[in-house]
Amino acid sequence: MRKRRRKPFLRYFTVAEANALLPELRVKLLRLQAMLQRLREEYGEKAAELLRIASTNGKYPEWSESSVAREIHRAVEELHAMGVLLRDIEQGIVDFPHLRNGREVLLCWRLGEERVEYYHELDTSFRMRKPLWED
Repeated sequence: MRKRRRKPFLRYFTVAEANALLPELRVKLLRLQAMLQRLREEYGEKAAELLRIASTNGKYPEWSESSVAREIHRAVEELHAMGVLLRDIEQGIVDFPHLRNGREVLLCWRLGEERVEYYHELDTSFRMRKPLWED
């Protein structure tokens, strides 16, 4: 079985660069959360499918005429264009590609945290994050 190749990162962030983006990210994530709430109010149970589509390929099912889903898709694309990896809209979790001692890892931040203080390996998630001061 061949190992699946991942797309290269657009850029690597230093901790200082990631922290400098937090004010803008806070605004964008709060806006995304409000859009998600509107999508749920408008589409109920179908919102989950629309959100999945909006955050991946941007193609909408024929029954969808949701401008909110398209807004979400554009907002997610803005984050990706910045080099930021959106992991969870509801919790406001984002990752920043980072080089730590010569290896690729992801700086991890969640809305509500004052600064970036954690990282995790590429093959793990938010639940496995470690403090930056640990080695």
